Amino acid sequence: MFRYYLLLAMTVALGMPDYAVAATSIASTLHFSNGVPAGEAANVTECRLARYVRSSYSLAVAAPSSPMHYFPAYLTVFGVALGASLFGTPVVRRFANRWGVLDQPSQRKVHVRPTPLLGGVAIYAGFWLAVLIVSRLEVAAPEVFLPATTIELGAIFVATLTLMLLGLADDMWKRQQVAQSETDDTGQRKPGGLPPHVKLAGQLLAALIAVAGGLQFEVFGVWWLDVSLTVLWIVGISNAINLLDNMDGLSAGATTIAASFFFIIAALNGQLLVGIMALALAGACLGFLRYNFNPATVFMGDAGTLFMGFLLAAIGLKLKATGPAWWSFVLVVVVLALPIFDTSLVTAYRLWKGRHVAQGGKDHTSHRLVKLGLPHRQAVLVLYAASVAAGTLALALARGGQAFGEIVALPALALTVGAGLLLARIET
Repeated sequence: MFRYYLLLAMTVALGMPDYAVAATSIASTLHFSNGVPAGEAANVTECRLARYVRSSYSLAVAAPSSPMHYFPAYLTVFGVALGASLFGTPVVRRFANRWGVLDQPSQRKVHVRPTPLLGGVAIYAGFWLAVLIVSRLEVAAPEVFLPATTIELGAIFVATLTLMLLGLADDMWKRQQVAQSETDDTGQRKPGGLPPHVKLAGQLLAALIAVAGGLQFEVFGVWWLDVSLTVLWIVGISNAINLLDNMDGLSAGATTIAASFFFIIAALNGQLLVGIMALALAGACLGFLRYNFNPATVFMGDAGTLFMGFLLAAIGLKLKATGPAWWSFVLVVVVLALPIFDTSLVTAYRLWKGRHVAQGGKDHTSHRLVKLGLPHRQAVLVLYAASVAAGTLALALARGGQAFGEIVALPALALTVGAGLLLARIET
């Protein structure tokens, strides 16, 4: 029953009365079966829902028209997300300064003055405002926001809201700890924020909400294996984007690039809603980047990184390319090669040094490039270029197919491992 009511609530909220009527009709079968036994009523409901969904499109099914047919929807969603983030970021920055929600300098960080947090709230608002407005467009609503997609979209909304509130609590908790002037044994201020296990629990909850809404990989064809991979993927990418937020503009820029390539691949494969979500995320991050690029005047905080990481993971879950399911997974991993590479490098290095994985430090890819002599801006731009190269490779793989993948797999893997080994030799 929960899925029926979630379906009804989201269709009404997004302004789709025809689908709301259908959902009401389906749900009412369970309650008003006119004397029909409960089992038969449930079967009638299941059949009616199945017929209705089969006549629609799921979040992962291709739309019938060419990508240019949906250009107004694409342009609108990008423009709204970009504009909302551009104008919203200074607003949340003022509130952060007023409330004292600031990221304080420390030995393990690169910024030298207190910087406002809460920028992630503007990214979150820009993304969902764009999705809500484009759902009102006649060009998009009839073929996108249907019962099958509404449940998934509702699950994404609930999960991202959970993570945004979790990140917001983490940012606010840092303010309280700064006010109490908590320090460690060396006299340095403690990192602050919520304990790692609390944030991990929130990420697991968000992943389970996504799975309950129908979002999961279909790589193995075995339910428990696919669910396990899905949960690991969502938690892993959420943390990867969080860890990548270690230098001005890096996480926001890398997310913008990855989301842009997700949009291109989705649009070429006719996945309208996947493309809309990717473009909304790219627009919201790009608007925020105006204030976050070096020298940054605002940080996104965990409220932004956890939200962005989850969205990239969710979009990756639904991205479909020609070929088997595992091939789509390969493409998604290639698009997100930069955050995956950085997280793998940092995790392996800290384990090798006997340090706790959750302990912060200047041992990320960006910090190692600075150790080589690059200024902060140039180090970030080099990583932007690496992200563009990964996205271009994924696009080439999507168009060239598995035969092309067999040609480039070994050189790409060798290059990645070699880069990791060279960077790991740089002392931080």
